[in-house]
Amino acid sequence: MMRQRSFFLVILVGFICAGCESKIHTTLKKGENTDKHSVAHVTAKEPQSTPYDSGDIVTSGFLDASGMMWFATTKEGIFTYDGTDFTNYSTAEGLCGNQVWAILQDSDDMMWFGTQNGLCRYNGVNFETIPIPKDTVMTDWLEQVYPIVNPKAVVSLIQDKTGDFWIGSNGAGAYRYDKNKFTSYLKEKGKLMPDSLHHNVILSIVEAHDGDIWFSSFSHGGISQFTEGRFIDHALKDGFGDGMIASLYIDRKEHLWVGTRNGGIYKYEDDTFVNVPDANQDNQIAMATFLEDSNGTLWVASYARKGVYTYDGTAFIPFDIENSDQLNDVKTISEDKDGNIWFGGRYGLLWRFDGEELKDFTFAKRG
Repeated sequence: MMRQRSFFLVILVGFICAGCESKIHTTLKKGENTDKHSVAHVTAKEPQSTPYDSGDIVTSGFLDASGMMWFATTKEGIFTYDGTDFTNYSTAEGLCGNQVWAILQDSDDMMWFGTQNGLCRYNGVNFETIPIPKDTVMTDWLEQVYPIVNPKAVVSLIQDKTGDFWIGSNGAGAYRYDKNKFTSYLKEKGKLMPDSLHHNVILSIVEAHDGDIWFSSFSHGGISQFTEGRFIDHALKDGFGDGMIASLYIDRKEHLWVGTRNGGIYKYEDDTFVNVPDANQDNQIAMATFLEDSNGTLWVASYARKGVYTYDGTAFIPFDIENSDQLNDVKTISEDKDGNIWFGGRYGLLWRFDGEELKDFTFAKRG
């Protein structure tokens, strides 16, 4: 029992509950002429007195079709950045929950967010909550670890080439959503928990050029590949760590990159997973996240205090410029319309690299 409990202390690294609300918000208008619903436009005159703690995480960065950057957080909802000003959207403005893990713009330019209360759809005026199917099995153990494990939370999200959405939950596997119904997958994968159920956490979903969908499990379930209507399991154990997969990423050459909890980074090509170490061959980069920028540079960052790297074609080389030592526990890497690279992570971390220098926006996003 104690060993199983320690497993969820590991999950806590990526899933600290911060400001979890029990009430689901539905269809509130942005910009209503009241204090409650007015959008928080950040200015330099606003207070910065509240410090960030380890539960304040910038979880995702996203560039929309208009050139706006969106940043998701675990306590403060969403920030947008237009190149000059930040604007904050939280439950006060109608956002479906302040804990946000995933951002997506669909083929109709609608914004979608993965929150602790399920899917959140935003049409530019209204936010609408779309709960994922309720997990009807609520055990004593799950109640004890909630919301570290929260089956109703959406932690990963894509729209595939056919227009369907694929959703990764924090404890109920994956769903396919065609805007009318949800279909459940991968619920019974991974390690059995103390209540003898799986509670599969799907941290990452990506689609390859050939239409295959790849899913990562953070519950010792390895990687699942959906191809031609069926799933193929890739355990990634026994030499690939413990089967806890933190992230997946597909580069322009269609290579699949894998970030594991304790087995380092793997690259999948020619139907084989190959370990890629950093420049120090004795080191492995844990809890990695990836981005290939517009110049073709592949970036990787560790969510386990190992910093930021770039890939030279053979190994990952530490990113070493002034202030790069501040880039610890990085959860997300994104690129804006001007080619700037953004790093987000724990303690509210948000930094921007313009090709020459790093600039700290951690508190600037608040004002």
